[in-house]
Amino acid sequence: MTDEGSITEARAALLDQLGYRFRDESLIDEALTHPSMAVIDPGRSHYQRLEFLGDRVLGLVIADSLFSLVDDEREGLLTRRYAECVENAALARVARDLGIGPALRVQPNTNLAETDKVLADALEAMIGAIWRDGGMEEVRPVILSIWGNLMETGSTRKDSKSALQEYALERKMGLPVYEVVDRSGPDHAPQFVIAVSLGEWRLEAKGASKRQAEQQAASLMLEEIR
Repeated sequence: MTDEGSITEARAALLDQLGYRFRDESLIDEALTHPSMAVIDPGRSHYQRLEFLGDRVLGLVIADSLFSLVDDEREGLLTRRYAECVENAALARVARDLGIGPALRVQPNTNLAETDKVLADALEAMIGAIWRDGGMEEVRPVILSIWGNLMETGSTRKDSKSALQEYALERKMGLPVYEVVDRSGPDHAPQFVIAVSLGEWRLEAKGASKRQAEQQAASLMLEEIR
């Protein structure tokens, strides 16, 4: 497969993870194009402007959601939770989990798509692109599906997929395997059914995105095997 073909495939998988389809597909190309591409193609749009926008959109949604979630008057707690969600390291982890790196168009023969800074910036650009494409009504559920667990529990609790993987590795059970069983609904409101298999166990769960369905399946699996 050509590099362009690999990027196209990675972007399709990323959109499945996000549970979103762009009306204006030029926005996803801009959001996932690194500024280094201007060396090869001067004048080509890249993600810096969308990153600027996405940073503000993400910050607003996270702050507003934490305000509703955290029933505590101490500003320090809200500030700590907020920092845990939007710090560069957290954004890079989310970007890797979503598979943003392979979807990025960067200058050839560099490792730019593997660095924390670039991954975090591209994730913010994607948020900005979704806001430009669909507004707050569309971007808010995407953000909440990705950051919801961290906002609710703080950084001390692992998400269900990570917890299931750790449980399996500790007991030498192999890695959990996730499979898309079904995808239905319109592009702007898809519904995924994901099956997770681990040893003799197999369970299915639904979600509005692949990520959400995988997390739900992992959570059910943990409850079953424990």
